[in-house]
Amino acid sequence: MATHLVVMAGGSGTRFWPRSTLRRPKQLLAFEGLSERTLLQQTLDRFETVPASRRWIVTTELLGDAVVEQAEGAQVLREPQGRNTAPCIYWAAQEIAQRDPHAVMMVMPSDHMMKDLGAFQATVEQAVAWAAEHDDLVTLGIRPSRPETGYGYLRTGASLEARGERSEHSPLRVEAFVEKPDFARADQFFRSGQYLWNGGMFVWKASLILAEFDRLMPEMRRAWESSQGRISEAYPLMTATSIDFGIMEKARSVVTFPLDCGWDDLGSWTSVELLARERGREQDWGVGLGGEVVSVASSGLVVDAPGRVVATLGVDDLIIVDSGKVLLVATKSRAQEIKSLVDAVKVSRPELA
Repeated sequence: MATHLVVMAGGSGTRFWPRSTLRRPKQLLAFEGLSERTLLQQTLDRFETVPASRRWIVTTELLGDAVVEQAEGAQVLREPQGRNTAPCIYWAAQEIAQRDPHAVMMVMPSDHMMKDLGAFQATVEQAVAWAAEHDDLVTLGIRPSRPETGYGYLRTGASLEARGERSEHSPLRVEAFVEKPDFARADQFFRSGQYLWNGGMFVWKASLILAEFDRLMPEMRRAWESSQGRISEAYPLMTATSIDFGIMEKARSVVTFPLDCGWDDLGSWTSVELLARERGREQDWGVGLGGEVVSVASSGLVVDAPGRVVATLGVDDLIIVDSGKVLLVATKSRAQEIKSLVDAVKVSRPELA
């Protein structure tokens, strides 16, 4: 039973603006001091045993050529329009099932980082082995290292080993998908030990996920068959929703393998700050990803300004990013709101978004 890799690489990465833009979003960027490889290339590097013929990258038409340059021979599926994760996973599953009806699919985001590659690969190997032998949808849940309000959670149940399954590496049942909580609930989740972060990483048989689509979202097959697989006609007819909401929250059997590998989804500039600290790039004034910083009486800064000298005096907890065309200065407490700034830029200066 062959294993295929599907990488979702169509996101816009607006919270990393102005480094990340619609034409060059964060998955196509390398962050100085963290890696010379782009986030997409790092994702592909983690699956070196999967040959190019079984690598699939789903992206947008706008990003297609740039993805091809970085995809090292993978097959690139270009979405005619963004429709969230359910349609892109359905399309990939159809393409894989037509070529390999017994295939196992690994579905991965393109913009995550893993500190412990060996631990990540070992957990993925366990998940693939389980998915090949069981009719379960498998998701990788991340062991939380802190109360976190920026992630969704998985509420876990008993180990399948305790229910009669015999396996050296047994997963946990997923009892519920929980939306992003407030801090009080996140702290409760963290202390209980019963919750994992929802990392949006999945493993399953292609035939099984298509059967679940048929059961829970039958309109997807109707769109596919009515267009005879012509994606430009099928896509506008497919429901624009996430795989979690459309399938995972309602699926018959979902299990998870806890992942403990120093995972980070690089959701904002503050998450890059945490990684930079772990890698010894912290200074008295904060962390720098690019450029030279001269600072007096300043602290808690995140600076990314390649080729520039940034001088600060008496400021704290700022994000300072120079893309060459745009200079961003924002308070770290509002890092998650950079998307609203991008929306404003789209109106006045769309070429810079």
